[in-house]
Amino acid sequence: MSAIYKNKQAKIDLMNLYDQKLQSLQIAYKNIDVNTKFGNTRVVQAGNNNGKKIVLFHGYNAGAPLTLEAVIGLMDTYCFYAIETVGQATKSDETTINIKDDSFALWADEVLDGLQISSANFIGISYGAFILQKLITYKPYKVASCIFVVPSGIVSGNIWESITKLTLPFMRYKITKSDTHLRSFIKAFVPEDDTFMMKMLTLIMKGVKLDTRIPKLLKKKDISHFNSPVYIIAAKNDVYFPGEKIKKRSTELFNNIQEVHLLNDSKHMPSKETFKYIQRKIKEWIQ
Repeated sequence: MSAIYKNKQAKIDLMNLYDQKLQSLQIAYKNIDVNTKFGNTRVVQAGNNNGKKIVLFHGYNAGAPLTLEAVIGLMDTYCFYAIETVGQATKSDETTINIKDDSFALWADEVLDGLQISSANFIGISYGAFILQKLITYKPYKVASCIFVVPSGIVSGNIWESITKLTLPFMRYKITKSDTHLRSFIKAFVPEDDTFMMKMLTLIMKGVKLDTRIPKLLKKKDISHFNSPVYIIAAKNDVYFPGEKIKKRSTELFNNIQEVHLLNDSKHMPSKETFKYIQRKIKEWIQ
């Protein structure tokens, strides 16, 4: 029986949507499967093979297609490795990893060894930022530079706002199974005009056993030995990880914080209109 899907059809539908999204990007890519002790891990490599290496850790259940779409304007410049997290709705195995110990760091390190990457630039998006934080506590020398985008693991959201915008709509949906309440929950963190995201998240909410474990916040003592440059893009209206709070705490956390940029009028998932700006900042920082 599947570890994370509620039924076989849910997995089929989500993987079909995954394939459609990846094909719609119209980019050359290569699928790489890396065997680890935590299960097989899918990595999608795309971009300029001769460019600087950038390793991507995606957001919760987001996968490679959505992640690569956000950096598509940089394909001619950099070589991207989108690592798909095990235990999520991706092409990797469905193994559930312990979030309290070093398991995520060990997994990420194994994948990097399988890719023969000894050092690279890294981007961690949302939940992927938590994975990247685990890696820098374990193998800091592998991270030449670190970019966090709407990152988890640094601050928590406002309790009252979380209750009104997330918890209550989600509870109403669980009780009524109404698409109206589901959309009310999703629109708290997704641009309303992003029809693909709405469709994908609807399938995830209905067909995936959601992982409700919350990673602990990063502590300064865990990364006191990490001195590579750190850059952050946060969203001002992020219900999960408010941008202003991230800006304040990240300057206290990281030894070599270079810049924290806030996206104005942006929810947790940035709109496609912001992709070009995000790409410009990435290029500026990596160079």
